[in-house]
Amino acid sequence: MTVHSILDINEPSGKFSGYALVKSVQHATASNGSPYFTIFLSEKEKSVNCKLWENQFQNNTIPELQNIFKVGQIVFVEASISEYRGDTQMTLLNYRSTTEDEIDLTDFIASAPESLDSMQEEFESYIEAIENNMIRTICHDLYMDNQSLFLTHPAAKTFHHSFRSGLLYHTLSMLRLAKHICSQYAHLNRDLVYAAIALHDLGKVVELTDALAPDYTKVGNLLGHITIVNMFIDRKVQQLKMDDNQWERKDFDLVYELMHITSAHHGKLEYGSPVEPKILEAEVVHLIDMLDSRINMVIDGLNDDNLSLDDPKLIRPLGLYYKTTK
Repeated sequence: MTVHSILDINEPSGKFSGYALVKSVQHATASNGSPYFTIFLSEKEKSVNCKLWENQFQNNTIPELQNIFKVGQIVFVEASISEYRGDTQMTLLNYRSTTEDEIDLTDFIASAPESLDSMQEEFESYIEAIENNMIRTICHDLYMDNQSLFLTHPAAKTFHHSFRSGLLYHTLSMLRLAKHICSQYAHLNRDLVYAAIALHDLGKVVELTDALAPDYTKVGNLLGHITIVNMFIDRKVQQLKMDDNQWERKDFDLVYELMHITSAHHGKLEYGSPVEPKILEAEVVHLIDMLDSRINMVIDGLNDDNLSLDDPKLIRPLGLYYKTTK
């Protein structure tokens, strides 16, 4: 049986003939000295590990193959489907590049499950709800400075919300949770919680490439999104100082607390936080971030029609999970 869509690969057997998006490419050498490629091909949210062995190079050189299988490009491939260590794997047999007018790239990109327009409108309403003028101005200006990228960027390379508009969807999901938590606990400074969530991952517009095949940029590897967003905030504060003299000391104290929350949102030093939470709002934002990201990871990891209720699924880096009985 031959399937023509990555989404229709449900059994580790048969043939595949169709289009796919190149998510990653790695050139390696086997133990016998022969070169080969490990290539992940995808459609929407589903990816398949593929092997291109030397006997299928078809007289192409390694640079020529790297040009065909370029990350973020659509290729047409024919392959055999099999299983390796419990996972579906394809062996590439024939392949070619495609032209821009041959296939619509957007048909192969996974996107957030809600409309962009509605998410954007709701997100902006949370910024408008911030009462402190300085905090609201910082959030609004930094959002507008990076709006086009923020609205379409993924939230991560692989683990969670790694799809088009994933950054917006993740941030909005956290704000929705925060709204209820702030209503329950009157001690929380809602302005700080909303602002910190709105900005906590904004540095990812610089740290990560686009949603086609998310990867870390050089600046992202050198600095990381936490350092980047705090640079954004500090630059905006310096600009506000020069533009207007109406700010009071308490406004700047709030900014330092805001920067602490963005710095501490990973929670622990070993998780990548420069500091650990030292105010209640920082602890809350960290926990909301963990909750939303982990829920997304488990949902995405268990999105497998062939997974039975009795079969555990290894979801990295969390561990083994089972589907719930419906």
